[in-house]
Amino acid sequence: MKFIHSADFHLGMKFEKSSIPQSMSKIRRQRIWTSVEKLIKYSIDENVDYIFLSGDLYNLENFSLSDMNRLIDLFSRTNSQICIIGGNHDPIYKDNLWDMVNISDNLNIFKKDTLEKIEFDDTDVYGISYNKNNYDFMNIFDDLKLDKLKTNVLMIHSDLLNDNNCYMFFDQDKVNNLGFDYVALGHIHKPTIFNDKFVYPGSIEPLSFKEKGMHGAVIGSIVDNRLDIDFLDCSESNFNEFDYNISDKFSYYDLVGTLSKCLVEDKKNYIRINLNGQLEEGLDLDIDSLQESLKKYCEYVEIIDNTESNINLDKIYEFNRNNVLGYFIEETKNLDQEDPVVKRAINLGIKSLMENNL
Repeated sequence: MKFIHSADFHLGMKFEKSSIPQSMSKIRRQRIWTSVEKLIKYSIDENVDYIFLSGDLYNLENFSLSDMNRLIDLFSRTNSQICIIGGNHDPIYKDNLWDMVNISDNLNIFKKDTLEKIEFDDTDVYGISYNKNNYDFMNIFDDLKLDKLKTNVLMIHSDLLNDNNCYMFFDQDKVNNLGFDYVALGHIHKPTIFNDKFVYPGSIEPLSFKEKGMHGAVIGSIVDNRLDIDFLDCSESNFNEFDYNISDKFSYYDLVGTLSKCLVEDKKNYIRINLNGQLEEGLDLDIDSLQESLKKYCEYVEIIDNTESNINLDKIYEFNRNNVLGYFIEETKNLDQEDPVVKRAINLGIKSLMENNL
């Protein structure tokens, strides 16, 4: 059988804590929809048997009934059997959006926070949904016996990277010994594989600078108990960041060249540049202007200024003994100026006072 495994769409996400301007949030939300549409188109073009969607398809507090109708309409356009579990961001409460719409015959939704089984001709799919926002260790597999004449798939929205958490952590060895052919995980936004068949597809669309690299879904097949999987890149965006040291000599075009290497063709590129090093004496970078000039190369660019000015404190103090700047330098003399945090704070303070002619 052929399948697609995806999770963590986070449709409706507001991006309220993002460093990226809120004015860009609407188009970023639409790009998540576009990525999901690509996934469904692939299922149609490739005649996929099953789509396993392992939770956090939407953010409950920001997802409307109209949004749900749009999602149901999209899912109805494929002949694939779609299996869905709820995650910690889209828990399936008693009064849930799935029960407020007419779902198509190909939708199979696990609504309980106990292990359930949905049977198909050649495949048994086991799943469990969140009915609340978090769960402790999940001991739900005792006495479970699989039909070894069929393909067996487990769907669970779980954090297996941290064993002290409240996101349906479970004993991998116990589940592995049960004989599942594939474990379709959700929750972790970076594509990750454990024990060959415990798989996180990652978020379908990168949501922040923490989510660098390729994003999309897992595509696979199980034939005669043999699992083969690959990755389907269906994201609209690419997030990347790099460090750039200006200690030797700052070159705008060298910076552009480094930035260009981080861009992915046919993607909306979001780039973060960490500027490090010590500015040569007399050089003062206008970060806002630099950021503005780099915008033409990508969708969004932000610069984190970690640079240090090459400041001669003694010389500055000599000409500013009797003003605020001089008093500030006097107060810093007893500080540990080798501490990078202290050093940066002093440099920023002096720079601010000099800019304001104090």
